[in-house]
Amino acid sequence: MKCPRCGSILCTVEYDGVMIEVCPDCKGEWLHAGELQKIVEHHDEVFTPEEVASLEAVNKEIFTAEKDDHDELSCPHCENAQMEHFNYGDTSGIILHKCPECGGIWTDKDQLKKVEELVDGWKADLNQDSAKYGPILQKVEAEEQKELDRNVSISKFGFVNAVLRRFCE
Repeated sequence: MKCPRCGSILCTVEYDGVMIEVCPDCKGEWLHAGELQKIVEHHDEVFTPEEVASLEAVNKEIFTAEKDDHDELSCPHCENAQMEHFNYGDTSGIILHKCPECGGIWTDKDQLKKVEELVDGWKADLNQDSAKYGPILQKVEAEEQKELDRNVSISKFGFVNAVLRRFCE
């Protein structure tokens, strides 16, 4: 496969137990569908709090990075498919490219490491966030369930009324 960024031939390497393709020139990385998830779930390297905190600078550039990243890359696997760029985690500021056909993901140099640092930061804050937002989320979930139950109930009555109207006509 050829690098979508510079056209060099990609080399297969092992990254945290997953075989990925890496460009020897621009250092971008190609991940087949599902490989990014495997890497962030099972990566070996643990990042320091300083490395995780360094992402704050990236987070401050969220909107400008996504707005300015309009390069069009072709999928190295599908060749003719244009990849779509997306902001990893919606607000991270880490812009990746995904093929709509095969689901593969292109990461530019060092982006895969930044994704891992970001996920480590999320994991580190999970207990604190759960304690802080858990009760609120439970209330929201309960309200949504009440609304869903009410809509189903109205739907049942609407069906019954329609059947009764049919018999009365």
